[in-house]
Amino acid sequence: MPLLTLDRVTKAYGSDQILADVSLQLQPVEKAGLIGPNGSGKTTLLKIIAGELEADRGEIHLARGTRIGYLPQEPRPISAGTLRVHLEHPLSHIFDMKKEMAALEKEIADRAELEGRPLDQHLERYAALINRFEEAGGYQVESRLLGVARGLGFKDSDLDRDLSSFSGGEKTRARLAGLLLQDLDLLLLDEPTNFLDLSALEWLEKYLRDLNCALLMVTHDRFFLDRVAGRIFALREHRIKAYSGNYSAYQEQLALERLSSEREYRRVQRIKDREERLVREARADERSKRQARSRQKRLDKFEAVERPQADQSFKLRLGYSGRSGRQVVIFDRVSKKFDGNTILADLSFEISWGDRIALVGPNGAGKSTLLKLISGALEPTAGAVRLGPSVRVTYFAQEQEQLESNRTLLETITAASDLDLKEARNHLGRYLFKGDDVFKRVGDLSGGEKNRLALARLALGSGNCLLMDEPTSHLDLPALEEIENVLAFYPGTLIIVSHDRYFLKGLANRVFELDSETMRIYNYSFDQYLAQKESLRSQPGKSGDEKQEEKRRKQQEHSRRHAEQKNRRRLKDEQVRLEEEISKTEAEISRLEETLANPAHYGDHSELAELGSRLDEAKSSLSELLHYWEEIAGRLE
Repeated sequence: MPLLTLDRVTKAYGSDQILADVSLQLQPVEKAGLIGPNGSGKTTLLKIIAGELEADRGEIHLARGTRIGYLPQEPRPISAGTLRVHLEHPLSHIFDMKKEMAALEKEIADRAELEGRPLDQHLERYAALINRFEEAGGYQVESRLLGVARGLGFKDSDLDRDLSSFSGGEKTRARLAGLLLQDLDLLLLDEPTNFLDLSALEWLEKYLRDLNCALLMVTHDRFFLDRVAGRIFALREHRIKAYSGNYSAYQEQLALERLSSEREYRRVQRIKDREERLVREARADERSKRQARSRQKRLDKFEAVERPQADQSFKLRLGYSGRSGRQVVIFDRVSKKFDGNTILADLSFEISWGDRIALVGPNGAGKSTLLKLISGALEPTAGAVRLGPSVRVTYFAQEQEQLESNRTLLETITAASDLDLKEARNHLGRYLFKGDDVFKRVGDLSGGEKNRLALARLALGSGNCLLMDEPTSHLDLPALEEIENVLAFYPGTLIIVSHDRYFLKGLANRVFELDSETMRIYNYSFDQYLAQKESLRSQPGKSGDEKQEEKRRKQQEHSRRHAEQKNRRRLKDEQVRLEEEISKTEAEISRLEETLANPAHYGDHSELAELGSRLDEAKSSLSELLHYWEEIAGRLE
């Protein structure tokens, strides 16, 4: 029985349609990702499921007694007190039992001292309480609380800090930690990977995979979806469609869908073009006119098949100033302090022409500081930062410091360029700012809109050493793919800070890992870096036999998926062949019917009999082809 069922849920704000007849089912313990372009209604749908919004129409069914937890994307007030108090709240029933046990232990000891032995009823109560405490995981409660806090990047000292002193990102992580400690049946997460560094992301992936709870999450982190989700709900044009498997499997299925839709579009267009041509070329005699009218009626009944469209995204163009010298950036024993606190200590390294560097590390390790030192926005406390000959740096800042909140979008672009108003509007249009959008104030933009504006501003400059600090924040999947495609062909030197592993794995050929004021340099791709980290994590506590068994399971799963994909491709090829055969047979039937209708053949009875026989055979063949096509279509669904 499904845990959650949505039946034809519809939601609009005035004339703005958000959701239209959305239906889905989520099974107990199933982990699913909810994806779609920004503004497609993902957050609205989560709020409806969580009970924070009412649908205009449709029904939401939850299994009886379902306990729901919801992490919203937007910041919300959080209760006062320390982090420990916040995390102990979901476990209060266990801590209450612990206090009750301590009180009962004291009472038993006092009775024994006064009467020589405790009362049997006290001992029975204590034994029952111990059993309940053990079943509730009481003996592991402290390690569980610490495990979640540390996993999400908190230090032990943070447990005694008041939540009022936390940053917005820390408060979001605290809310997530509190949810993970609850005993839930359904967990709704809206962008849970925001504010998490790589180690916290990897920890959360494993925790959610092992969690005995259904999960529906909105995230643009494709690597995270690949690791956690077993199903993808794609929300597009107000409707939803379910795909089995993780994000990579969804991409494969979507590519096949689009290919099939394109072929179907071309097939229908060929038939319509042929029928329209025959209608136009119909002769003036009554029989031809009747046939033309019949063909026109068939044409009128054709369902409109639209050409499949790719998701809309902006078009990023990066200026390039030409090649620099071999040496691009040199750090010579560089240190940086803020208010006496050391952020970077004694760093020495060199970046060469054409390097594509992923700069990774925990939050607060100094990644943004290092980029600002390269860009010249900061000066080192000690040591020297040098740029090589002909190096021109362009810098995308994480906090978009270059954007002034009181300016309009149009003012932002004209102030940063020599473009006139018309050119500036055209430039903003390439980044999906159209019409009156250009008169919005920067301070009123959403996170994704600010990011697009910052990219539009970046594109006005020209350089050969590109620094990008979290360029993918708040962007939807089509936008991420656009940036990936552009950066893949960027001819200069790249240094990128990002928590998006899917984004980094196709771009970086070196990895700089910052942690605790120091840096480790890995002179290979980000894929290899992740594989090495995974290998190191999997080694402790595993015997050779266990590793071999795990490898064998992975190989079997890979072989199974490969066989499924191969079979699916074979069926799709067969479907295409059948469609071509069906078109040919339909054309042959039309030709034979036309010939039989021609008065010139009326006198030759043997020829008419042969043509009639061939027409019957063609119709029979068409029927078999259509039946076989439907059978294959059913197997592909």
